[in-house]
Amino acid sequence: MINRRFEEVNSLIRNTDNRWSDKAYVISLRLKCLALELFNLFLANSIKLVPDCSFENPLEIGKKEPVILALWHGSLLGCLYFLRNRNIAAIASLSKDGDLITKGLDSLGYQTIRGSSSRGGTRVLLEALKKLKKGTTVAFTIDGPKGPIHEVKPGIIMMAQKTGIPIVPLCMAYGKSITLHSWDRFQIPLPFSKSVIHIGKPLKIDSGISIDDGCKLLKEYMFDCEKIAAQKLKAGCL
Repeated sequence: MINRRFEEVNSLIRNTDNRWSDKAYVISLRLKCLALELFNLFLANSIKLVPDCSFENPLEIGKKEPVILALWHGSLLGCLYFLRNRNIAAIASLSKDGDLITKGLDSLGYQTIRGSSSRGGTRVLLEALKKLKKGTTVAFTIDGPKGPIHEVKPGIIMMAQKTGIPIVPLCMAYGKSITLHSWDRFQIPLPFSKSVIHIGKPLKIDSGISIDDGCKLLKEYMFDCEKIAAQKLKAGCL
C-alpha cells in the first residue's frame, strides 16, 4: 500500500474552494482518510475476490498497452481494490467526497484526475487523453458522478473514438454485501464473503457511430458482463 504524506496528497487535490483554509475541515478529512485506509487494509484480509477474465491473464491488464476501463459507480469498491497498485489513473470529482476518494485512491496506488462530467469535464477528458497517450490506463465510472444509475456518460465513448483504444468492462457480483440507499445503490462486500469480478473482452468503438449509439452499446455490454459475473458466482466453479 502506498503511504504518501497527507500534505503531499493535499497538494494534488486543492482547488479554488475555500474549504482548504478551514482547519476543522482538514482535520476531519485526515480522520476520514485514516479510517478509509484501515478499511482498505481490512478489506485486503477479509474478502476473497475471484477474477474471471475473457482474455489472457487479468493481472496483465494495461501493462503492455493502455486500455480504458469501464465500471459502474455502485460496484466501484471491488473493482478499485482489484486494480490496486498498478499506477492506473482514475477520476475523482472536485467535491468534498472527491477529496476523500482522492486520498483513498492514492493509498491504493492510483494516479488521480480531478473533475467530472458536470464540473471540469473538458479538462478531465484532456488530462485522460494525455495519460493514455503516455501509456497509462485510465478508469472511468461511466454512470458517475451523480447518475442516473447505469446510464453511460458520453466522455468514455468520445475518448475511445478519439484514441482508438479499446474499452475493457469490469463488473462485480458480490456474494454477500450491503447496498446503500444512494443513487448508485453502492455495494459494500461483507467480511469473509466471496465476490467475482468479470473482465470482459476489449470493446472497440467505431469512429463512425454516434455517441448515443456508443453509449447504448457499452451499456448493453456492461449488463452482459454483469450477468456472466453473477452466473460464475452462483455456479461456484471458480
